[in-house]
Amino acid sequence: MSIAGLDIGTTGAKAVAFNLDGQVLAGAYREYPMHSPRPGYLELDPNQVLAAAREVVRKVAADVASDPIQSIACSALGEWVVPLDAAGHPLANGIIGFDARGGPACDAFRSRIDGREVFDITGHPINSYHTLFKILHWRENEPEVYRNAAKFCCANDLIAHAMGLEPAIDYALAARTLIFDINTRDWSSRILEVADLPVDRLSRCVAPGEPIGELGDNDFGLPKGCVLAGGLHDQPAGILGAGIGPGESMYATGTVVCLGIRTDRKPDPAVMIPNNLCYYPTFGDGQFVALAWNFTGGSLLRWYRDTLGVDQTARAEQRGVDVFDEILTDLPGEPTDLMVLPHFTTTGTPWMDTQALGAMLGLRLTTTRGEIVRAILEGVTYEVKLNQALLAEAGIDIKLFKAIGGAAKSDLWMQINADILDRPVAVLETTEAASLGTALLGAKAAGLVDSVEQATERFARIGRTFEPDARRARAYQHRFDIYRDIYPATRDLTHRLAALADEST
Repeated sequence: MSIAGLDIGTTGAKAVAFNLDGQVLAGAYREYPMHSPRPGYLELDPNQVLAAAREVVRKVAADVASDPIQSIACSALGEWVVPLDAAGHPLANGIIGFDARGGPACDAFRSRIDGREVFDITGHPINSYHTLFKILHWRENEPEVYRNAAKFCCANDLIAHAMGLEPAIDYALAARTLIFDINTRDWSSRILEVADLPVDRLSRCVAPGEPIGELGDNDFGLPKGCVLAGGLHDQPAGILGAGIGPGESMYATGTVVCLGIRTDRKPDPAVMIPNNLCYYPTFGDGQFVALAWNFTGGSLLRWYRDTLGVDQTARAEQRGVDVFDEILTDLPGEPTDLMVLPHFTTTGTPWMDTQALGAMLGLRLTTTRGEIVRAILEGVTYEVKLNQALLAEAGIDIKLFKAIGGAAKSDLWMQINADILDRPVAVLETTEAASLGTALLGAKAAGLVDSVEQATERFARIGRTFEPDARRARAYQHRFDIYRDIYPATRDLTHRLAALADEST
């Protein structure tokens, strides 16, 4: 028998089928575009997302038709929210978390409730990226959308609805809305009261791995009786599938770069709140995850591919190789003297600045394209190192990074990570940790596995470990001392540039 995980990401949908030994049986991925109707606005068309989701699940289900899929669960990007009318049709594109338009609603909410109270309820500091402020934006600026919305769905409950079941959202993804009470494991009456938001506009909350229902006839190509389970926010799904233990961190590089730590205790709020760090429930009683991230991660290489690397893309197609293998070939072997501030889609933690802009510092007439590519990899990792230090201050010291995601396939990037972070970076034999963790939640709901944790311990095997090179680590530390001053030094300038872009639209 087979089990499946479906991941709804910022730039594409992926489905993977496994057997009960954790071996990949089939996989499929389809991209969809991100829409930006004006500067600072970032959306996904739910119809395009659902079309891609149906396509990849159908493909995987067909590939394992002789061993039909018995269960499925979904992992997804956080915060993205779609308004559905009473018939279940989308009323507008869904707003992505790092879209900037939630700022005014966030400021108004912040004036009505103490930030420490919100953190104690939700495990999150107040920030404009949360789902709550996208909903309130519609109420204030597009009242017809708000008025006609019977439900505001995030990705996982949208998928449940599309599969013909009652919309249901897992605790982890619900926590990303800033409306979920991590203590009671339900929507917070206090937050709803302050926001003046009716609870019936939100989906039912379920535990990760809890059965949502058995599928009947569906257009996802799944057999009748296939069990859909409560899934996870994508980063906790990766933490689960990577078998993260004490002193370890998942290091996921996709569109977003994320550090994810599993913990059974509350980190220091005095460090977490001012640095926009969070913790919230994952699979398992009393279990939480703490996260730090940068919104511009792997998408920065995608930007390079589509702008500066067009000829490399054509060359890769001619040679029949992956375009990123082509781009990462023949790069400098030593640290560069360039600084890339990877804030091309606003920042992540600790700054959470929706008006920030990316930058390249140190360009010369002798600068090569290869140096720019390596500097992009370094800049993303410097941002991770910044968060690594803050987590240590909050009581979470990371001794080992376990890498998952597309970047884990690049030996060069993994060695750069190890050298900059000055910690070992282990690459798992499977880079499909998030899909595996999610698939195991479905298997748990269907009664196909007894223990998700024991299964991940068996399956999350380390393939190769990259040790830091002491000489390069010292060189990178000197560069990092410069890097961490760049954002504070340029913030006012980039805000002025961002304001000019807003004025021109």
